[in-house]
Amino acid sequence: MFPNLKGHGQRVNLQLLQEAACRELVQQLEHIEGSKVIVLDEAMIGPLDLVTRPKLFADRGIRLLALKPELHLPREVANVVYVVRPRVALMEHLAAHVKNGGRAAAGRQYHILFAPRRSRLCVCQLEVSGVLGSFGRIEELAWNYLPLDADLVSMELPNGFRDVSVDGDTSSLYQAAVGLVQLQRLYGRIPKIYGKGEFAHRVWEHAKQLGRDERSLYNGDKGVIDQLILLDRGIDLISPLATQLTYEGLIDEFYGIRQNKLTLPAENFPSDGSINSSGPRTEESQSLLSDNEKKTILLHSGEQLYAELRNKHFNEVTKLLARKAREIHVQMHATSQDKSVQEIKSFVENLLPQLMAQKKATSEHTAIAGLLHEQVNAVSFADDLAAEQEFMVCADIDKPSAYIEDLIACKAELRRVLRLICLQCIAASGLKEKLLNHYKRELVHVYGLEVLLTVSNLEKSGLLHQQTESRAYSVLRKTLHLTVDDNVEVEPKDISYVHSFYAPLTARIVEHSLKPLGWQSLKSQINNLSGPTFEDFQAQLVGIGGRHTVGTTVSEGSLLNVPRVVLVCFVGGCTFAEIAALRFLAAQEDNNVEFLIATTKVVNKHSFLESLMSS
Repeated sequence: MFPNLKGHGQRVNLQLLQEAACRELVQQLEHIEGSKVIVLDEAMIGPLDLVTRPKLFADRGIRLLALKPELHLPREVANVVYVVRPRVALMEHLAAHVKNGGRAAAGRQYHILFAPRRSRLCVCQLEVSGVLGSFGRIEELAWNYLPLDADLVSMELPNGFRDVSVDGDTSSLYQAAVGLVQLQRLYGRIPKIYGKGEFAHRVWEHAKQLGRDERSLYNGDKGVIDQLILLDRGIDLISPLATQLTYEGLIDEFYGIRQNKLTLPAENFPSDGSINSSGPRTEESQSLLSDNEKKTILLHSGEQLYAELRNKHFNEVTKLLARKAREIHVQMHATSQDKSVQEIKSFVENLLPQLMAQKKATSEHTAIAGLLHEQVNAVSFADDLAAEQEFMVCADIDKPSAYIEDLIACKAELRRVLRLICLQCIAASGLKEKLLNHYKRELVHVYGLEVLLTVSNLEKSGLLHQQTESRAYSVLRKTLHLTVDDNVEVEPKDISYVHSFYAPLTARIVEHSLKPLGWQSLKSQINNLSGPTFEDFQAQLVGIGGRHTVGTTVSEGSLLNVPRVVLVCFVGGCTFAEIAALRFLAAQEDNNVEFLIATTKVVNKHSFLESLMSS
């Protein structure tokens, strides 16, 4: 049902997580008798697709509708079930629906399923609006971590970092802790815990307390996950702002991958599935397309070609696609003169459908690569990349950047300017007061006073600040080899290939922790990063138990040959480049490790910065 969750011999079976989430929804729906429709908050449409299939609702005669201010329902519907995030602003829509129902709503019952937690504030808002009595069941769906792929789960909270660092809303930290407990219920107790950063530490403290509260319910058997590494986004703010150069990272930055789906104008793809290397249409022609002329492509490990391409550097992807196209052409046009009738029949029945599917996938990804090729060949892309790479090697970071000043003078897109200023600030461990005020003054002159609201948010989140004495990045760049001059992009030997020459600090920390006494030797190197460096051990009496994944029980004698499983949890989001770096480490036989990656949300330089910008 979810081929992307099967994995290839992985010890953690995320289908268990998907099945648990789906089962929870079905049980809630079964408690509601009579005909029903489900009304989905926009933020829940994608997450719902990660745990269910449309057939589940079709078999039960349930319609799915999007939540809008005005909702038109069939008279015969007895139950309206809202599946929403716990946001007070949404309750106004729900109250309006009840009040506007009039006679048509006579006898109709309303219900709410909050995901992932029921909100007392939301319930109070319904009470203030005078409609609480119209609601029957008000329950919650404990969908804390949702499975995106065989090695990746996400809370799907795009504003998680902003909520905590700017608005002071720590509910996502508690949710992450509940999610960790939930994972341990499914996969067993995690014995070793390491982490870095203030918010990462708070997540673990919450999770530890929740585990103690449940000690009477669960046995303490060690599970399939051997180790947990919790990393606060705040310890590495360069990586989410850096330009990703992997295939998956570039797709996400330019077009956006939403819950494993990419949606683009259909005219960018050959209608006959032929492999076409010609460039895409112009932006003018694309803008004329209507919504029904869009094409949606699944991007996950269940798609064989994409699984092979996604973590590669873009320069390698174009070569692989060209080779794949040639191979398909040769196989499809192989002469049949020397083949028997039986061999030809076997080819038509078995091999030909596979080749046609491969041809279609290759055609689609060739078209996507063509779109990306236009973007990365743009002068602005190359200039921005050169500027950010200069900051990463700490070149002239204590004085105004002429490139940034030119962009401001030309009134370039604000997001583009702010990203480079933030990169310079982080690389320099802060900007000198005179330089910071200079940039603020220039921004106000060109973009207006309202830009100071965004600057304030960036300062609260740690992306902009005055210089400190630690020079953390400059030191770590050398001690952890964060920049690699002789990096290889095709068939790389180091994780720095994901940004062409910069290795994500978070991934480098994980890499060093894999070595013997890795965390112990690492602690002294990362102490100058913000927040506590912590470690913990869960003995059997902690009381969070669970069941092993089917087929994962191994004898003591064979444990040495079994890869250890490390859960890497990003508190505040991570990028596809960081994910690719971890997958690269897992692919190295010497490491003998499997990673399960958990994140608040998969972000890119655009979405990360936009979440912090005032509207």
